[in-house]
Amino acid sequence: MHRIEQTVFNLVKKYFPEPNILLMELCPGHGELSQALLNSNYKNLEALDINPQNFKTIDIKCHKGNLGEDLPFENESYDLVIAVEGIEHLENQYHFVSECNRILKPGGILIVTTPNIVSFASRIKFLFTGFYSLCTRPLSEFKKDWVTEHIAPLTFWQLRHILHTNGMFIQEIQTDHIRRSSLVGLTFYPISYLITYLNVTNRSNEIEPKQLRVNKDINNQMHNLSLFFGRTMIVVAKKEEHDYIK
Repeated sequence: MHRIEQTVFNLVKKYFPEPNILLMELCPGHGELSQALLNSNYKNLEALDINPQNFKTIDIKCHKGNLGEDLPFENESYDLVIAVEGIEHLENQYHFVSECNRILKPGGILIVTTPNIVSFASRIKFLFTGFYSLCTRPLSEFKKDWVTEHIAPLTFWQLRHILHTNGMFIQEIQTDHIRRSSLVGLTFYPISYLITYLNVTNRSNEIEPKQLRVNKDINNQMHNLSLFFGRTMIVVAKKEEHDYIK
């Protein structure tokens, strides 16, 4: 498995140490993570991919489906949904997370990963080139290939908004790899924290009292070491009731 899949595997073991759960892996690729989970006795496991013929794990059913459309599963079917490196390929990411929420049982977990475009190294790259790390060139205007193109890379606060406004509350933020190039940013870390804090708590910019309190939490999460220095955003979210936008 790649480092991203290994990190997700470890998170599955952490949140569900007992393997008797119903699990769905979306966009599983060749199925390395699914196979590793099956080998660890997570037997109630299914997958869904737009190209199921590429899925190599013959002991797991891989449904054909498009993450940009309604997922072909009943409400509250699964305890855990995994989406590794898929959300940045979608035009309607809010609909995707809404569908993940729908098919999760109450208290269910969603693990989603996406390229981390808010690491210090990515911020420097954007400053000088106008492009983020792992999204380093313009999209093709002559060929539509949403399967491989990162058409909608997400900052952390955007991903959080998508999750929280669709009933998925962030529990943990991880990464697969600390980028050495980002470690140069250690000097700038406290400066970034302070400037961002002053920006998001500025009452002239934010008039919603509840959001003003939430913004402080967002700043803390944005300066999670995994986000500031990591290669990949790996977020664990739980299906819960709360007073965010429904």
